[in-house]
Amino acid sequence: MTNFPFSAPRTTWIEVSAGALVNNLRAVQTIAGPERPVMAVIKANAYGHGAAAVARILAQAGAARFAVATLGEAIELRAAALTQPILVLGYTPPQQAALALAHDVTLTVIDGETATALHAVASSQGRRLPVHVKVNTGMNRLGQRPEAIPGLLAHLRTLDGLEVEGIFTHFATSDELDKRHAAAQFAAFSALLADLTEAGLRPAIAHAANSAALLTMPQTHLDMVRSGIALYGLDPDMDECRLPAGFAPALSWKAIVTQVTDLAPGDAVSYGREFVAPRPLRTAVIPVGYADGFPRRPYTWGSVLVRGQAAPILGRVCMDQTVIDVSAVEQATGPVRQGEEVVLIGRQGDAQLSAEEVSRRVGTNNYDVVSRILGRVPRVYVA
Repeated sequence: MTNFPFSAPRTTWIEVSAGALVNNLRAVQTIAGPERPVMAVIKANAYGHGAAAVARILAQAGAARFAVATLGEAIELRAAALTQPILVLGYTPPQQAALALAHDVTLTVIDGETATALHAVASSQGRRLPVHVKVNTGMNRLGQRPEAIPGLLAHLRTLDGLEVEGIFTHFATSDELDKRHAAAQFAAFSALLADLTEAGLRPAIAHAANSAALLTMPQTHLDMVRSGIALYGLDPDMDECRLPAGFAPALSWKAIVTQVTDLAPGDAVSYGREFVAPRPLRTAVIPVGYADGFPRRPYTWGSVLVRGQAAPILGRVCMDQTVIDVSAVEQATGPVRQGEEVVLIGRQGDAQLSAEEVSRRVGTNNYDVVSRILGRVPRVYVA
């Protein structure tokens, strides 16, 4: 049988280890050094781990700040009673400035026009809105190029509705072995910081290091580090930037067998009859489908674990259910029963199916694998 949490509203669930999260934060803090605060990145529902609960665990363990992608994500954390500073890394429309002020959220400034509009809202309330300035050093996504930043910061100084707290950039290739582009980005950012210091315009907090740069580019740690994927015990890149010893994956995805069935030769499985049994087979149904973030095509998980053995997926993954082949499992260990544990990500006995391995099969990366697990899969937090 399984350790199925019967209080969960589904027969598939995510287990998140609080101990692993705390351990990973401690490892990040050790690498960053005691003088340097850690901003924990918990965007996209904490990379699928559950934002509010993860934030509470990390806050209690000493995370100094949090970063999210959107204002809505920040408000969710405030609703969960998080009191630490929260930075929205993406663009926030000026029309939402009042919401940011009401929830004590720090916004990112990407241009002067938006900054002026944010200032107008804040000053109309007699408030100061904390902001960080985004510098585009080569990601070529959000922010202004280094040569435009001194003028932008000088403009921001005239806007008493804004409190310019920080300045940051983001690396495009820090998770690759070839560090030339990342090094060039950091050189541009460092030169800018030097110029801003000389001009008396440098904000108090400069940050650049994501998880990969934290691990491989110590010169980028600056005043604060931003760690995302490493906090969850997952590699920044499964080939070129692996986590060192001491980190542990925090997430497991499990389900239970809901029915076991015999197939005769010629019987087909699932929609479209894409799989036809070539011989007698024993199959099991698991209550997981593409509406849970379990991909339908062009590539699927391939197999899951039952009693520590691979059980291949048969036919198309459905919206809510998937059929697996347990013939080999039964031949080795005896009949598979309704209610038995199935592991989609994680360990089962001596076997492991990691998010990294799944990402190879699906043709993506581990960030995508865990972040795509939908909210209807309940998260259960364990020690």
